[in-house]
Parts: sequence; C-alpha cells; structure tokens
Amino acid sequence: MAIATSDGQFPLVRNLRDPVAVGVHPSEALELAGTIDRLPAYVTRDLEPQLHSALRRGGFVLLVGESTAGKTRAAFEAMRLLLPDYHFLAPSTREAVEVLLEDWGGTGDCVVWLDDLERFLGPGGLTLSALHRLLAPQDRVVVLATMRSHEYTRYGDRAEREVSGVDQEVWRQGRSVLRQAQVVHIERRWTVAERTRARALVADPRLSRALAGGERFGVAEMLAAGPELAQAWQHGWVPGHHPRGAALVAAAVDARRAGYHRPMPAEVLQRLHESYLERRGGPELRPEPFQEALTWALASTVPAGANSLLLGDAIRGYLAFDYLIDLPTQEPILEALWQVVLELAPVHEAYTIACNAWLAGSFESAHPTLRRAAQAGIGQAEGMLFEFGMPLQSAERALISAQRRLQALRQELGDNHEDCLMAESQVSTFTAHCGRYDEAILLSSELEHRAASVFGSEHRIVLGIKFGVAWSTFSSGAHHEGLELLDSAVRESTRVLGPRDLAVLDRRWWIAKLLTDAGREREARERIRSLQSDCVFIPTGHPVKVRVERLSNRLQQSPQNP
Repeated sequence: MAIATSDGQFPLVRNLRDPVAVGVHPSEALELAGTIDRLPAYVTRDLEPQLHSALRRGGFVLLVGESTAGKTRAAFEAMRLLLPDYHFLAPSTREAVEVLLEDWGGTGDCVVWLDDLERFLGPGGLTLSALHRLLAPQDRVVVLATMRSHEYTRYGDRAEREVSGVDQEVWRQGRSVLRQAQVVHIERRWTVAERTRARALVADPRLSRALAGGERFGVAEMLAAGPELAQAWQHGWVPGHHPRGAALVAAAVDARRAGYHRPMPAEVLQRLHESYLERRGGPELRPEPFQEALTWALASTVPAGANSLLLGDAIRGYLAFDYLIDLPTQEPILEALWQVVLELAPVHEAYTIACNAWLAGSFESAHPTLRRAAQAGIGQAEGMLFEFGMPLQSAERALISAQRRLQALRQELGDNHEDCLMAESQVSTFTAHCGRYDEAILLSSELEHRAASVFGSEHRIVLGIKFGVAWSTFSSGAHHEGLELLDSAVRESTRVLGPRDLAVLDRRWWIAKLLTDAGREREARERIRSLQSDCVFIPTGHPVKVRVERLSNRLQQSPQNP
C-alpha cells in the first residue's frame, strides 16, 4: 500500500495531515510560522452537499472532473470531515488491489482510496467482481475514487459505438464498474459563490494570484500552475530554446496517453525521447544537451516550488504532469513508444495498453502482448487471438479454459450477469471452433434470447451471437439455410452498426471464407471483391484488411470455376 504508519499498519483518516501525500497537486510553498505550507486553506466547493450525502450512504463514490479541477482535494477534505475514524487504504498499483483482496478482512471500517481510477480499472485490478468483494465485508467500507473527465467519458454509453472487437471487453468491464458508483461531478471553472468564498481568505497570496487570473481558468487549475506548464511545454519546442526537454515531456505524456501510468525509467525515457525530437525536426531544432533538458523539464513553475512538466527523479523514474495529458491537438503516439510501454507494463496492464495500441493502428506491437496476456489466463485475449486467426492453443484446450471461467463467474455473479453472458458467448464460440456445430447452435440460440433480455435485441453483443448461430449452421453442412442466416445477420449488423463498422466487415469476410472452404469459390470471389472496395479506409496492417487480401490472393491463385 502507498501510505502506512511507522509500524506498517493502515493509518486512521484523522491522522492524515498532508493532502499532497495522497495525490493533491501542490501549489507554491510558503513558510508560515516556521513550517513549509504547500497548499492554501481549503475553499468549500458547491458540490459538497452531494459529495457528503454520497459518503454517508457509503459504498463506491467517484469524483469526476478535469485535471486540476480540485477532485482529490475535495475528496480528501470530505473524507477527513465525515470518516475520521476509518482506516485509510491506498493501493499504489493495479496489482495492489488484488493483494489487498487476498488479505482482506479484520481491518475494520475503512476507506479504499483510488486516486486516478483509470490506473486500476481492468483485468488484474478493479473489476466488478473485485469491487463486490471490497464492499462485501460486514465492516463499513467506502471506496473513494477520482477520475479525469476524459477517461470517464471513454466509458460512457455514447462511446460504445466507437469500440469494437479488441477493445469492447475492456470497455464493457470498465463501464460495469463505473455504473456501480455514486458519481459526483466537479467543474474546473469555479462558480461565483466559490470564488467569493476564496476571496474571503485574503491572507493567502496564492489564492489572490489564482483569482486574479480571471474566470477562464479554475482557481485550483491556477494554483497547480496547469496553464503555465502547458504554455512552457509549447514554447519549449522553439528552435534553440528547450526542444530536447519538450521531447522528453512528449514521450512521458504519450506513455500516459497509451495507458502506462507508472513512472518511466530514466534510461528508457532518455532513449525514447530521441524519436519525438526527430519527429519535430531533430538537429534543425538546435536541441540543448540532455542534462540541461532534464533540468528544464523538472524545474518548478515558481521559485518556491510547485509543479513541473516532469515529476520524479532518476531513481523512481519520471511521470508527466497529468494536466498535459488531455491537452487538445496532440499528435499520434509513436510506434516506438507503444513497443516500450507494452514491454514495461505488467501483464494485465499491458493487455489494456495492447487494446489501446490496436485501436490506434499499432497492430504488430499489440500481437506479442496479447499472446502474453492469453498465457496469463486472460480469456478475452485468447478469444481475440482466435478471432484474428492467431490461436495460442488448440480450440479444445481453449474451450476447457472458457468453461472454467464461466463456471467461476456463475458462482459469483449469477447466470444472467453481463460478465457471465460474455463468458458464455466465448464458450459457444470455442465449441464451434472445435467442430461441435450442433451443440454450438443450441448454446448460441439459447444465449441469444437471454442476452437480448439483458442488453436489448440490437446490442452489439447480441448481433455477434446471432452471427455465431448462422456461422455454426452453415458449418454444420446446412449451407442453404446457413447462408440465408449469415446474410440476414450481416444485414442487421450493417443497419445497426453501419457499413464501415469493423465487426460488419469481419463478418462479411467470414461469409466469403465459409463459401471458399465449401468449394463455392465463384460466389466467394464476388463477395471478396465487393469487400475489398469497402475496406479501402482501413489502415494497412489491420487484421481485417490483411485477412481480406490473403483470401483474395488465395482465390486468385485457385482455378477459375466455370
């Protein structure tokens, strides 16, 4: 755990004295009565009645807002006010959540503190199952978390159409966790009432300067020097100024954009930043020496010390200041960075990053990580490898693993839980891959009705199950009936998801593949030609496009049917 007493125990909330130690961004340090004060007095925010009510109810409470909106400070102050006698548990990494669960029990009333919740979501971290286990004990438990608005929006219902295949399961798991939360939104810009309360604390020059910045920026944003840091980074690229320092910051920022929220080892960042410097012009920028660049990136924004573009040191590694991550008009993440962070990250975290890499078009970088994730028992990764024709093991062994996962989930969550329905879908898919088509048809047909009652008949998952029924029907030898079902399933998917959806294109490829394997190559050629013209927008190297081209080449090389 990140914070403990001198004897290694969980401290009481009442004994937490330093908000900066739990993640609050420091402001300019002042010396007051012989002590160093890194934060001004707390200004009451308008959201507090809602936040306090949520904490009194207990369970899972989540504050959502932009970087430097004041999420962590508001959560800290509310916790100290309302839950002073609770123990404070702060997992430092995704893996620490699992360690916490293994040792769960006997702690008493406690707050589980998850600052920057996106660091903990996903396999090996805070899943719906893990959340239920955290909240299950007889003692009172509050899971108190914060999350940047940009990350929270990624899991909204409106974002569902933007994810498909490779990222859908990660998205769905994260969304299912967030749906359990009492969500409290906090605005970056302060209201008139909040600014009035801040003006009452006239003795603190830091608040006075923050208020003088006008209403374009929030007071907490100004205290953390976010706008000043963003401007310094942008100006750093000016030739002869600090372009190497700006490149160091860019590499660290992209690591966090990719999903790697750990400090970057110094030697890795030093090697990686060269690619970012080269993209902006390399020698033409007249970059400064490396040590000078690092000193600039680590320099505080004010003489007395506050935040900097990079946080950390050579021993712990370097982390980009989170205000920079969500700045608009950022360039695509470089391939070199994807490869580095996928190698650095622990397997469960790497799986999530691999999904991000896949969506960003870095397919080759994602492949080894998906295999590593499948070897570690992450069923979604194994399913993806099968989906794209790169199985890690035989269908029979994959089926056994999927059946075990389904059984465990049913015991914990019940038959009709979303996680169980997804696991059941994998069982039916692997059953079909084993050649047990009649059994797969029965499984999928029964599953389709239950899934439709949970998700709705036009949900992406249900559409996939319908296509699975058609696929198994054709593969069982009922070609005429199966082809009608396949075409019907694709028409419905196209209507609901759109003709350019990758799942729709992949299903069209499967129909051409099934026709080819059935010896109906003339029909397959017609379909593959149409599919090729509809795949021109897909980037080179994407598995769907690669499979379309391979099947086209195969059909071209085979004898033409009369």
